[in-house]
Amino acid sequence: MAVISERFDSLGADGVPAKLGLMGGTFDPIHNGHLRVAEEMREALELDAVLFIPTGAPVFKRDQNVTDPEVRFANVRAAVAGNPHFDVSRIEIDREGDTFTVDTLRQLREHYPENVEFYFIVGSDTAATVGKWKGREEIAQLAHLAVAVGRPGSADADTLREAVMAAGPFQLHLVRVSILEISSTDIRERLAQGKSVRYLVPWDNGGRARCPIVSMGHLALPPLSHPDPLSKAFFNARKAELEKRVSAKRFQHSLGVSDTCAQLAKEYGLDVKKARLAGLLHDWDKGYDDDQARARVRELHMEDEIDPYIVEQMPGVLHGITAARALGQEFPDIPADILQAISRHTTAAVDMSPLDMALYIADAIEPNRQFGRIDELRAAVGKETLEELYFQTYEYWVFLLFERRKPLHPDTIAIWNAYTAQHPRKGKRGNGDGSVSGKKHKGKK
Repeated sequence: MAVISERFDSLGADGVPAKLGLMGGTFDPIHNGHLRVAEEMREALELDAVLFIPTGAPVFKRDQNVTDPEVRFANVRAAVAGNPHFDVSRIEIDREGDTFTVDTLRQLREHYPENVEFYFIVGSDTAATVGKWKGREEIAQLAHLAVAVGRPGSADADTLREAVMAAGPFQLHLVRVSILEISSTDIRERLAQGKSVRYLVPWDNGGRARCPIVSMGHLALPPLSHPDPLSKAFFNARKAELEKRVSAKRFQHSLGVSDTCAQLAKEYGLDVKKARLAGLLHDWDKGYDDDQARARVRELHMEDEIDPYIVEQMPGVLHGITAARALGQEFPDIPADILQAISRHTTAAVDMSPLDMALYIADAIEPNRQFGRIDELRAAVGKETLEELYFQTYEYWVFLLFERRKPLHPDTIAIWNAYTAQHPRKGKRGNGDGSVSGKKHKGKK
């Protein structure tokens, strides 16, 4: 006999009465609304288990472009894996032809003993169409009908009850649940627009979406929960979010850094799309004040990764580090080199990559910066190597920190020594007394 459920295939085999919830649907994709309804139904009706049953060839969606059933099955399987009371079944996917509920219930009834009662879980909108269901009277004999309805005032329960009972001798259960206003259609549209679907679809503890997480043979599965991070749609969606996260002045700075970083990438042969996105996102967490920046470190569980001295005494440099972690968790497909550049743009590092350097330089010379030796650094673009231009920029910021008696990051000396050993000074850049020429400056960041 075919396996119906990996977890609950032998439910009722011991003769003990059991209740099995059945939740069918296209699940294109499965989302948190589906899972929450199933969980509240399980508790309210004291179900022993809930079996999710993705449709194979849904009759009511013949004219729609539905995701491959194997993809949908894999997504549901991943989404329910963490709940020991949930499982997913292939019975409708493996069945040839159109998918009808009555056929599924017949197959389940043949598989499970009579001491297992079925509770067919549907929403109120679906229940309202019960009069059109194929084999509805047989369905009424095979399973209880468990209808998820919203809180009081959201639906006319009496009208729904009358419609269901007029359609057949159903054992009806109207269960008030937390109806989450989440739509699979809306999720697909958000993905197409490059928008985040976090907190709409299942998310694991590592900050990655649970659907989809698979690649099967010849199927080239699209990144359902993560649109192409180098696409124009993704860039525009993050741009709109950034405008709400930071001040108007900081937003304009970020746009300037994005454009400048892209120009540097073009000049020095780097990936322009990566550079543009890194520039846009580099100050993603800049909207936090010092205490909020410290709280952000705790929120992201980074306490063991960042020197406590930095957290307490130099919170102003944390925004690059926390932004990289937060963005990587929310958008796992952002390339690692972009996240590294974002993380390093406040403190630099000994082993800076070309993209790291480009972002570091762009942060200094973008058009909205109008103080100190910025024009001199701008003029050096294309005339100096990327590495030499980066070190001149680094030197500039270090002089500013000295001049303003700001604390230095513990790695500053190591970075300075590493680059001075490879790049001897080409000429004076200070006034001979350790100060920097030019107008009065503001410290970096």
